Amino acid sequence: MTDPRPLFFGLYEQANVGNGAASASLWRHPADERLQAMALPFWLNLARIAEESRFDLFFFGDVLGIYDTYQDSAETALRWGVELPAHDPLMHIPALAAVTEHLAFGATISTTYEHPFGHARRQSTLDHLTGGRLAWNIVTSYLPSAARNFGLPEMLEHDQRYEVAEEFMAAVYALWEGSWADDAFVGDKQSGTFANPDRVRAVNHQGTHFATAGPHVSPPSPQRTPVLIQAGASPRGREFGATHAEIVFAGWSSTEAVQRGLASIRTRADELGRAGSEIRSVAGANVVVGKTHAQALEKLESYQQWHSLPAQLAAWAGWSGFDLSKYSDDEPVVGKTNHTQSAAPTNGARERPLTAGDLRRRYAKVEGNSHLFIGDPDEVADQIGEYASLAGIDGFLLHQFIAPGSVEDFAELVVPKLVERGLFRDDPPTGTLRSRIRDDGADRLPEGHPAARYRQTPRAPAPELPLLSA
Repeated sequence: MTDPRPLFFGLYEQANVGNGAASASLWRHPADERLQAMALPFWLNLARIAEESRFDLFFFGDVLGIYDTYQDSAETALRWGVELPAHDPLMHIPALAAVTEHLAFGATISTTYEHPFGHARRQSTLDHLTGGRLAWNIVTSYLPSAARNFGLPEMLEHDQRYEVAEEFMAAVYALWEGSWADDAFVGDKQSGTFANPDRVRAVNHQGTHFATAGPHVSPPSPQRTPVLIQAGASPRGREFGATHAEIVFAGWSSTEAVQRGLASIRTRADELGRAGSEIRSVAGANVVVGKTHAQALEKLESYQQWHSLPAQLAAWAGWSGFDLSKYSDDEPVVGKTNHTQSAAPTNGARERPLTAGDLRRRYAKVEGNSHLFIGDPDEVADQIGEYASLAGIDGFLLHQFIAPGSVEDFAELVVPKLVERGLFRDDPPTGTLRSRIRDDGADRLPEGHPAARYRQTPRAPAPELPLLSA
């Protein structure tokens, strides 16, 4: 029997106070420090903890609007600070990279409300500044308020957003992978040559949704294209992930569903000419750990005391598009919306659809929206290892109930137990982020990835001249 491979661990964060991914109202807890999240020291502290604990990734989720689906109003979201403030995570990364050496960073950026040229410029800049420690979580955005914020009368239809995203990817691949040849940057003081103009080309993308001339304004960065993360679980989202993603977020509700979802994505990737086995996967994790099982239960109960059902329903309404304020308890909640389809209510294999009452009872609990691991350090480490084995995933993104207490507890109590089991690295990660997740240790995307189609061919070497006789 082979030794287990260390899992990939990231810290999930958002540049906000009311982090709905765990519980949007726990910033009120006496031990929580999220009210300090509008100032830099809060984030520097979290980055140092993640770095010292040998986490692989510091991951930022993001939204571009206010959660105003619940009760057709922003009032609840504003009152409880649901995913507010929605600060720009890209502004955080340079500061956090400056106080870390190994920790990689991921940021959520929407293809619906960005332009490929500006996005490519910012990502190349960050990939240079971090030495290749950068990932991009590709999203198409799900909040109607975001559409209005960018001047649209309404949100684009779900599948149309993915059509826009496909064109966006073509444009940024052309900029990152095809505009500058590998030997274009010279940087030679003697000849006074910064770059060879013959090896830099324009892009001239003219599409349905975007146009950009190029050339790209940045020489190739360590990874060229940042590591690509994607979380879509709808049929269209899975197709997009199979086409582009290097890491997929396994947000399905059971280990069996995770296995099926990942298998479908990897099989489709094989059909598209990629190596599906190279696609990594992570799941969300909420961890409540104490030195004893009883202490862990006491912590969870203390979190429950500060949990707000209205705040969480406002968060879920934004994700799913279902406003439970309009449903009676016995009314089934069924159908599709134009929001995130993976957030729609499901009831596993049971035939009866979930009712509004079922969902209110679910979100009245502070157990979070990811898998809950709870107990003493050995129990939690065993639960994590068992879940990863059953689901066939490669790692986890840790969501915090209490900041920074949740990640401090995890680092102090759980990490040593995971190291003992071979499930957590016992040395700092090194190299680019892509080199850490690929079996071949490569910094660049493989030839089978669609981005590789945009690359310039290597320059042919000059022919050898015959030797002159004396």
